[in-house]
Amino acid sequence: MSQSEKFTKHPLIDTLVNIRGNPRIAIYTEPLWIIPFNLYSPFVSVYMAALLLTDSQIGLVASVFMLFRAVSAFLSGAITDKLGRKLTTFIFDMASWSVPCLIWAFSQNFWWFAIAAAFNGLMQITDVSWSCLLIEDAEKSSLVRIFTLIHMISQIAVIFAPLSALLVNRLSVVPAMRILFIITFISMTIKFFILYKYGGETEVGKNRLNETKGMSLWQIMSGYGSIFKRIFASHDMILALVILTGFSIIGMVSGSFYGLYVTGILMVPTHFLAYFPLLRSVVVTTFLIIFQPKLERFGFRYPMLIGLIIFTICTALLIFTPSQSFNISIFNMTLLIEPLYILCIYIILEAVAFSFVIPRSDSLTQILIEPAERARIRGLMMVVVLGLSIPFGYLAGWLSETDRRYPFVLIIILLISLFIVILFNKKRLDSIKQNVVPG
Repeated sequence: MSQSEKFTKHPLIDTLVNIRGNPRIAIYTEPLWIIPFNLYSPFVSVYMAALLLTDSQIGLVASVFMLFRAVSAFLSGAITDKLGRKLTTFIFDMASWSVPCLIWAFSQNFWWFAIAAAFNGLMQITDVSWSCLLIEDAEKSSLVRIFTLIHMISQIAVIFAPLSALLVNRLSVVPAMRILFIITFISMTIKFFILYKYGGETEVGKNRLNETKGMSLWQIMSGYGSIFKRIFASHDMILALVILTGFSIIGMVSGSFYGLYVTGILMVPTHFLAYFPLLRSVVVTTFLIIFQPKLERFGFRYPMLIGLIIFTICTALLIFTPSQSFNISIFNMTLLIEPLYILCIYIILEAVAFSFVIPRSDSLTQILIEPAERARIRGLMMVVVLGLSIPFGYLAGWLSETDRRYPFVLIIILLISLFIVILFNKKRLDSIKQNVVPG
């Protein structure tokens, strides 16, 4: 068999070529969403700061986003059943991505960003409906390959991030970001129209449309109260809730204030923010391919504890990175150490820690949820997680105004708290078989 034949018979390539229906359209159009997202996302907080938003206001914008995500999570299942997967995805893709992109492109002050964050928070609805559209009519045997292809597209898209660095370096942050948001609006909107025009309602969606015909949203959501009680009556689901909430807050704080810290305190040129995701993506992909399979026999607890230790160490390294270059002497040699070098070490360590922790966290929380009511429980758990995360956006902003290192001190406190939770749940976590493959 020739190399070209081997390539075309690779399971992922075979799936990419032969898949049909909604999964085909979703996969083929995904680059229209993920590439522009990777172009603008590294610069969002710096863009807000350039338009004179204070750190507290940036944190408040993050809280507004989490608030509307929480409300959307509560309504997402009912809306998806009432309107259908296809129509819900189109309406709320447009509302949560196309509309805020236009607002961001012309933003002038805090209120523009707050309104955009409210619209963007509606993405929790389309997150549910799009996932249903993607998998409900697909063959079960192809689901792993479908999600692997989506993940690979996400990683490959990071390659394009340096293009935004060139634009920012040439034009400065504000005009470059306005251009990027217009490009993103056009690209994402094209994707949404293609998926709506050529996609179809799933069989499950058709059944739910018939079942919910004439019912109000509140009638569809009946029974949520008993689900909430079941969540808080289960030690396993409380454990899952704590893990989800911890990483939700850590992701929000880091995403909101990392760019401000490295450009404002470490004095790294702004356009470098586009190169860091590329380095991180290379490390994560390499780790997942080479090392992840070898770690499966260790289960959940030990890899997660090791990952949390690495997370804590690299976050402390970020906090104590000096803002100016300095000399060190090693073996009678004098080396000039730049803050950028230490930042690269941080990115590599953070990527390794991510690879240890996040895939297992995602898998573990799915295992801990009761299988019979996984869909509704997962949705309501996200309401709780996002609701608990809301105050931390403003808190992190207030801390950042005091000292831009303090949000990362908060992250260390959260990491240590998660470490303690996992450490003291030894019996339960050691009893769980790793039957969901990480990554």
